[in-house]
Amino acid sequence: MTGASFADLLRWTDDPQRVAVIDGETTLTRGELFTRAFERAEHIAATVPADERVALSGAGHEAVVDIVAVLLSGRSLVMLPRPTPERTRELAARSRCRFDLSAGALEPFGVEPSADPRHHPADGIEVVGSPEALLLFTSGTTSEPKGVRLSSRNVACNVTAVNQVVQPWDPDEDVLGFILDPTHSYGFSMVLLALMRSVPLLMTAGTLPSRPLAELLDHHGVTILPCVPYYLRLVARRFSLGEDFAPALRMLLLAGGGVSDASLAELTPGFHGGTHLMYGLTEATARVAVRPLGSTAPADSVGLPLPGTTVDLVDADGRVTVGGEGRLRVTGPSVFMGYLGDPVREPGTPLVTTDLGRMDAHGHLTVTGRLAEMINFRGNRVSAVAVEAEVARVDGVAGALLLADDTVEDAQCSLFVELAPDADREGLTRRVLAAVDPRGLVREVVVVDRLQTTRTGKLVRRRPAGA
Repeated sequence: MTGASFADLLRWTDDPQRVAVIDGETTLTRGELFTRAFERAEHIAATVPADERVALSGAGHEAVVDIVAVLLSGRSLVMLPRPTPERTRELAARSRCRFDLSAGALEPFGVEPSADPRHHPADGIEVVGSPEALLLFTSGTTSEPKGVRLSSRNVACNVTAVNQVVQPWDPDEDVLGFILDPTHSYGFSMVLLALMRSVPLLMTAGTLPSRPLAELLDHHGVTILPCVPYYLRLVARRFSLGEDFAPALRMLLLAGGGVSDASLAELTPGFHGGTHLMYGLTEATARVAVRPLGSTAPADSVGLPLPGTTVDLVDADGRVTVGGEGRLRVTGPSVFMGYLGDPVREPGTPLVTTDLGRMDAHGHLTVTGRLAEMINFRGNRVSAVAVEAEVARVDGVAGALLLADDTVEDAQCSLFVELAPDADREGLTRRVLAAVDPRGLVREVVVVDRLQTTRTGKLVRRRPAGA
């Protein structure tokens, strides 16, 4: 897929007078957005060599224009983690990225791009048959982030499949409240889906739920909200979704972490619209399976794989398992080209993930956890995520993180707890331990000021600093 093909995918000629992005005092029509994007694409193509990538650092409506501009330019867009300036420059050099793009301006990082041919954006494209469009770094919740290379075909196939599954939006009635990070796969994919469907994006200055944000969502009549379970928990502390927070909301798109149907009902008692529960991973271009709540899919599942995507389960030896728990194996055109610096993957090669799940006779998928999140304790196979979810339901607890003290079987765990601002600490440890099953699993309960999360709200599964 070329830049021209991306233009067709995003339907750039449709409804040029229709609003595309709302950002504070700035409103861009689709015609204005694509005019600016084409102008910036020419500048990018003339400035950034074809054997290099360009990073994105802008925000708001400018970030949307910049994303489209890079896709149209034929250059590969890299979403760089930015923990420190030194680390950012190191990753920029490894990614062969000399320029940072913000509001159409290309600022040099001051680095010399890697000379390793395996870091070249054209590495392996003759094998996969499609140019690289995007380099995304994994969230790194349990290990060092890896650079995930996504081809133009990967991106196009994934957003097209999601477009076929997610219930229709009305360009004349719907507004998408954008609280996500556009440099993450989830946010990036929602930007493309909104442009494909000609639905306005309402950009928000900050992602934390607050009274000004609630007023903004209400003022613009936001009807569609993509977010993660962690964000819903933050909303539930102060608001009721669908009532005093986004009262016009009719569709919730939920990804970035597991949540049970019971927990979802507790978090959204005032919301009576439709919910889409989505499972995915960066290596499969954001989405793998989608379940519209209220469908025939079983409770707590993530529904069926996307059109064109195949999911099955395998054991530790790679054998297909039927009827039991196994590692999720994903095959399809959305599966990535490979990691930066690694050999390119042959098209059609299955991806065996570290996620665990079960599948019913009709193909509905239930994600049960991750290998890194499973603990063997006294003959029980315990999901750390499930324990954390139960603890998070304890009155006064805002979040929880369970970490095993050792990798050996039967090792006890430390439980780190973040409290709500008005939490009553009297009897807290007793209340928390009562929510943990099996008994004896937790050796100590440690209260921390804040649990570290990734940009999408996923817990970083490492011992909190200072704890």
